[in-house]
Amino acid sequence: MERLIKIFLLFLIISFLVYSILDAFAIVGTSSAVIPAKEKKVEIGSLQQEFPVRIVIPDAGVDASIEQPVSVNISALDESLTRGAVHYPGSGYPGVGNMFLFGHSTNWKYVRNQAYKTFNNIQNLEKGDVVEVYTDNAKYLYRVLSVRLADDSEVLVDFDGGKDMLTISTCNTFGEKQERFVVEADFVRKVPIE
Repeated sequence: MERLIKIFLLFLIISFLVYSILDAFAIVGTSSAVIPAKEKKVEIGSLQQEFPVRIVIPDAGVDASIEQPVSVNISALDESLTRGAVHYPGSGYPGVGNMFLFGHSTNWKYVRNQAYKTFNNIQNLEKGDVVEVYTDNAKYLYRVLSVRLADDSEVLVDFDGGKDMLTISTCNTFGEKQERFVVEADFVRKVPIE
């Protein structure tokens, strides 16, 4: 099963990198169509959880919308990546489980689509830095536990760990698939938005 997940992640990474490079050079165009979430909330046991809609990481200069693809289909995930961060379907939700967000980053100074800079600078985060994830009604605060550069064959996100946390992943270099920056952060608290 672990090998199958690694193969799937590798396929996902390769496909969005190829599309991203083509889009960056305007060889293909991005669609403005939105992949809508069927609902703004989801039932988890007796709890009702909201989808994340925005991520802010002050110490990295990140402020991005979060897309909600309705499936793990590669084309749906690729399309979502052209608009910002992506909440991986089946991972946790704000404050519940391991929420997995991924997106592009680049060391290129100029790119046509700013979504390719979504997670620029997350490699500079340090233990204790704050990550804010917003829903329509609340802000969820997370504290960074670790930042590491991992080989793509090592990156495996555990959705069943029973821990309320956030995992963020992005490419080391735009167009490269061998390494990822992975940030893990513990859930701290929920703050209502007034």
